[in-house]
Amino acid sequence: MNDDDFRVAELALKGHTCSHILLQIGLDAQGQRNPALMRAMSGLASGMGSGLACGALTAGCCLIGLYAGADGEGGEAHERLPLMLEEYTEWFQEEYGQRHGGIDCAQIMQDDPRLKVERCPGLILAAVKKAREILEANGFELDGLSGPAQG
Repeated sequence: MNDDDFRVAELALKGHTCSHILLQIGLDAQGQRNPALMRAMSGLASGMGSGLACGALTAGCCLIGLYAGADGEGGEAHERLPLMLEEYTEWFQEEYGQRHGGIDCAQIMQDDPRLKVERCPGLILAAVKKAREILEANGFELDGLSGPAQG
């Protein structure tokens, strides 16, 4: 097991949702705490509370955006952000959409809450690893805000 494995397990045991776990991994790597952002991630959990798009899918996009996105204060998004998001969402669709008949939380869980224990931990960990892989392939390190020059 690596550090991500342990951190995902630790956060899951504390009752964090998929969306919280993915973003907390990014915040941890940056040495940051952001309770307001973590509260906002609650809106993505359990398929936006309605069984829609899986929180690991939407939160993975947020994790990538945490590093490559615009900051809302004049800092622009990295030029490859759309391609990174496309790669992540296509991977998720191929990996989990095909396996479970869709990318919605309800489809992945087949409306059976017991499947959450079986499917979510591995799915969350795979999502963290894929987001990390995409970021690193584009010059970002998931251990700080470093990344390629914007432009």
